[in-house]
Amino acid sequence: MAGLRLLKGKFYIRLRIDGKEKLLPTGTGNRRDAEIQKAKIERQELEVKQRIRTEIDAEKNRLTIPCGIERFLRTIQAERNITESTLKTYRLAGKDFLNALNGLVYFDSIKRTNYSDLLAYLQSRYNPTTVNIRLRGIRCILNFLSEKGLIQSPFHVKQIKTDRQLPKFITPEEMDRIYSVVDDPKLAATFRVYEFTGLRLSELFHSRLTGDFITVEQSKGRKERIIPIPAERIADLMLAIVNPYSVGFISHSFSKACKRAGVNGKTIHSLRHTFALRKLMETDNISLVKELLGHSSVTVTEIYTKFPPAYLAQVFKERGINQIPLNQMVLAN
Repeated sequence: MAGLRLLKGKFYIRLRIDGKEKLLPTGTGNRRDAEIQKAKIERQELEVKQRIRTEIDAEKNRLTIPCGIERFLRTIQAERNITESTLKTYRLAGKDFLNALNGLVYFDSIKRTNYSDLLAYLQSRYNPTTVNIRLRGIRCILNFLSEKGLIQSPFHVKQIKTDRQLPKFITPEEMDRIYSVVDDPKLAATFRVYEFTGLRLSELFHSRLTGDFITVEQSKGRKERIIPIPAERIADLMLAIVNPYSVGFISHSFSKACKRAGVNGKTIHSLRHTFALRKLMETDNISLVKELLGHSSVTVTEIYTKFPPAYLAQVFKERGINQIPLNQMVLAN
């Protein structure tokens, strides 16, 4: 049987469902009116209880935004073999997604109009490049949960338009100045490995030496690739990979060395751009450069063709990065 409870001047109808109490508001503080509503509920008690049970079950099965993000982060690394740096990027994207939708609890509460709230939140905090990095992470989270059948994606995540800048490379003269301020032989060797192979920052920790080649076993997109390394740089590689410095230390130390050398606006990733441009100048083979860099498409690599060949020849002069003949550059995916 139903009962009545008075709370803050209003009557509520008390129902016991599966051992738990459920309060239904009457909207009135008049006992007689509340009794009339209670009598109606009692006549329809079985139907009302079944409806409430259905609502409770649906509530239990609704995926909360924090739980969905946590599930994504917990499983994506094992399923797709991503690196720690990529996982960190996803974690930051998830945090921003959650903060941008502050107040929303469940994924099915997100509306298409909330996308403008998300963009406004990101653009108020980050530059366009970082905004797009966050958006790519959020898109990956939503696509993953949608593919698992856990949610219906609330909106289509699109990148914002940015002015595409040319890759920031390092000239031979700047490189000389950078090395001149590095006193740590192991650190200098590590920098030279990146300069002469075009490795992504995290790939050094997932590589092994095979003869005159480096095999990258855990590359972006889970593609294995093989990169030639000049014989005179093998000693640098061996020094760099034995008890290697951390990713953060390498990146920070390179930026610090650039500052000391008076080389502005360059990061450790600039060594990869430098390798790509020198290799394009030496081989005039965009497809080969694409394979050496491990790009998913030659379209990505084509950014380096925006530099006029005569300009590259003038910048790098005769100082090629890797004089291994073209026919010896055997690659494998």
